[in-house]
Amino acid sequence: MSGTLTRSRAAPRPALDANLGYLFRLAHQRFRALLEDELSDVGLSVQEYAILSVFETRSELSTSELARITQVTRQTMHTAILRLEGAGLLKRQARNRRVVLVTLTRLGAAALRRATKRVRVVEHAAVAGLSRRDERAVREWLARLAAVPAGLVQDDVERRKKP
Repeated sequence: MSGTLTRSRAAPRPALDANLGYLFRLAHQRFRALLEDELSDVGLSVQEYAILSVFETRSELSTSELARITQVTRQTMHTAILRLEGAGLLKRQARNRRVVLVTLTRLGAAALRRATKRVRVVEHAAVAGLSRRDERAVREWLARLAAVPAGLVQDDVERRKKP
């Protein structure tokens, strides 16, 4: 796609009164598909980009830390790291017999910069047409949703059941 989104792949717009969870899932699926399209030219999947982007704030991490941060299993992370290491984007170094630290290579940092530019294209398209105020409201809602503790939802359900 070379950094631009096209309308030819537009999905049908769901009804606004549809279930919120359904709308959220559709939006997530569409956003991820657009990211996959944009990142394909860079040679990365969305998951691989997510892994590389963690290194924007941390210089080295263990496989377990990366798995926890990106919310995948250690086995899935191990496979992804091997692929990224094979591509020269990550480097593994044994700290001791149990801990292997993973770092971003120069090639990996360059790939991350290129990929981030592509991700920004999708992000800008996602908020196109929104006022700054509306975009801020969407960002605040997403951040608030991401921070909801798991037990809070169940507590609210139980509280609503009581007379």
